[in-house]
Amino acid sequence: MIKDLLKQSLTENTLNRLRRIRRRAAFYTEVIIGGGPRREQFLLRLLRRHYDAQFRRDWELSEEEPHFFSHKMGMFKLAFGGEAIGPYAYSRGFYSAEVVREGDRLLDIGCGDGFFTKRFLSVRCSKVDAVDIEPSAIHAAQKNNSAPNIAYHLLDAVNEPFPSGEYDVIVWDGALGHFSAETTHIMLDKIAKHLAPEGIFVGSESLGHEGTDHLQFFDSLDVLRAIFSAHFQHVELRSIDYPTAGFIRSEAFWRCGQTRDRLESNHWRTSTNSSK
Repeated sequence: MIKDLLKQSLTENTLNRLRRIRRRAAFYTEVIIGGGPRREQFLLRLLRRHYDAQFRRDWELSEEEPHFFSHKMGMFKLAFGGEAIGPYAYSRGFYSAEVVREGDRLLDIGCGDGFFTKRFLSVRCSKVDAVDIEPSAIHAAQKNNSAPNIAYHLLDAVNEPFPSGEYDVIVWDGALGHFSAETTHIMLDKIAKHLAPEGIFVGSESLGHEGTDHLQFFDSLDVLRAIFSAHFQHVELRSIDYPTAGFIRSEAFWRCGQTRDRLESNHWRTSTNSSK
């Protein structure tokens, strides 16, 4: 009996030692293959130089600025850039994602490289149509941000029909100022007609005289409210200010609909702690 117990104990100790040896061997194998802190620092420096050079090529040395921003570069700079880059430029993704419900059909107008489409908008959706007029943007979106529930379309949103007849959510981010006032109303009328009865239209645009390629500027939330109120029964707006590229950007965000359902469900509620 005692011999059996000693034998069992020795066997368990041997097995535990073997497990520890295997774990340590696996650990150092991962270090050799995947690299440790030094290799990480080297690769980060290499990527930082790569994206800095890409930014200079695209935005400073090119004869024409890109038609969309590479969010691979943007997210790397946010996480590992030497300069202080805040998260505020990504607020539109969070604000839009808040209103999306499970199984929604969503239209993303001017999707660019599809970063926001996939990472923020598509997670709960049953189907997403993402459209852009720029071929290189659609190519980048299909290459870097594809998903089974996303269909990317090379499409002129003003002059061509939307891919589907009705959507629960329509997103139009950062593009309003690039259209004339007349075209803006054409687009808003088209968006309103393609919203489901309980649907919601969300988006964002900078305030003030920012952007050399803008066709119109919006000095305040009241200006935007007047524009949206001509097409939607209910309009909610807010804005935030944040530093970017050496200046302070004031960015407006909107939520519009013909009913208050989704607007009400996404309000922040105020409560009072009666114990204080």
